[in-house]
Amino acid sequence: MKKICFFSGDITRNGGTERVSILIANELKRQGNYEIFFLSLTEQKNEPFFSLEKGIQRFSLGDKWIQPGPGYLPVIRKLRRFLKEHKMDILIDIDIVLDILSLPASKGMGIKVISWEHFNCEYEQSILYRRFILKYSVKRTDYIITLTEDDRMCYCDAFGRSENIRAIYNPMQETQSEQSTQLKCSEQQIQYTKAKNIITVGRLIQRKGIDYLARIAVRVLKKHKDWNWLLLGDGEERALLEKIISDNQLENQLILKGNVTNVADYLDKAEIFVMTSRVEGLPMCLLEAKANYLPCISFRIRTGPEEIIEDGVNGYLIPPFDCDAMAEKIELLIEDDKLRKEFAANACHNIEKFQMTQIIKSWNEVIEQLCG
Repeated sequence: MKKICFFSGDITRNGGTERVSILIANELKRQGNYEIFFLSLTEQKNEPFFSLEKGIQRFSLGDKWIQPGPGYLPVIRKLRRFLKEHKMDILIDIDIVLDILSLPASKGMGIKVISWEHFNCEYEQSILYRRFILKYSVKRTDYIITLTEDDRMCYCDAFGRSENIRAIYNPMQETQSEQSTQLKCSEQQIQYTKAKNIITVGRLIQRKGIDYLARIAVRVLKKHKDWNWLLLGDGEERALLEKIISDNQLENQLILKGNVTNVADYLDKAEIFVMTSRVEGLPMCLLEAKANYLPCISFRIRTGPEEIIEDGVNGYLIPPFDCDAMAEKIELLIEDDKLRKEFAANACHNIEKFQMTQIIKSWNEVIEQLCG
C-alpha cells in the first residue's frame, strides 16, 4: 500500500487550505488504497479544527513556528529523518513554500514531491521570498497541482512548465452521491425560510479585503437597517471591524461570530454571500455558498470567483476593489426579492465540476502516474 504524506505548515488551523486538504486526504483514505499521513511544521492546537478520517496518522516536526530562512536548515534534517523512517512514497506540499524543505529533504530517496498551489502563480511572484522559492521549485517538483486552468496556464507561460502540471478544483463538499450529478435547482425546490442576513466566511486578515468589507458594510447596513451582516472567522483585522462597528453604531447589524464549526447552519439562514478578497486560489467559502443556494458577490480577482460565479446569472463579479459598485449590487439583491430568488435557483449551474467524485478521480490519476 502506497504511503502518502500531506505536508502542512499547521494542519490544526481552520483555514480553507486546511479544510480542503483534509477533505481530499479523508476521501483517499476511505478508498482503502493508500496509507495517509499528515505532517506539520508545528501544531498550535492539540487536534485539527476539521475532523480527520480514522486511521490517518498525524505528526509534527517542532513546537514553534519557523519563518522561511536559515531556521529551515535543521528542519530539512528533521524532515529527511521522518521521510526515511516512515518510508514515504509521495509527499504533497500544501504550500509551495514547503517545497524548499521537501526537495532537499527527499533528494535521492525516490520520493515523489507534489507541489499543491493554494493561491495562484501571480500572487506567489508578488512576494519576494515566495518568488524565490517558486523559481527554485517549479522545475524540480515531480508534479504541480493548481486550482484553476487559468493558473495552470500562468505557470506554463511564466516558467515554461508544461509537463506534469494539472488543474484540479477544490470539492464543493466532502461527499456527494452519484445522484447528485443530476441535481437540478428550481425556485420550487428551495425553501425560503431564510433571515435577512448577508454572510461572509473567512479569516479576518488583510488578504481577505476586510478593510473593503468594512466600508461596504457601513453603507449597506445604514441604508438597510432590517438586514444583518454575519462574519464567520477571526484574525488580526478583527480590531478594525470592532472600531467600525462602534463608530457607526452597528453592534446589532455587523456581527462577528468568530470561528465556528457549523458554517452550514449559518449559510442556511442567509440570503446573500459576499467575498471581498484581494487574492484567492479557489475559495471554499464560495463553493459552500453555492451548495447552499446563495447568490454570491465577489471582486473579479485573478483566479477563483470566475470559476464559480456566473455574472448576472447566480451572482455578480465586481471590478476589483470597487467598493461602491459592490455595495450597489448588494443593495440591488436586498431590494429585489424576485432577482434574489432567481439567482438562488441558478446556484447549481456548473456544479458537476466541483463534485468530489470528479476531483478524487483526478487525484488518483496523478498518484497512479507518479507511482507507476
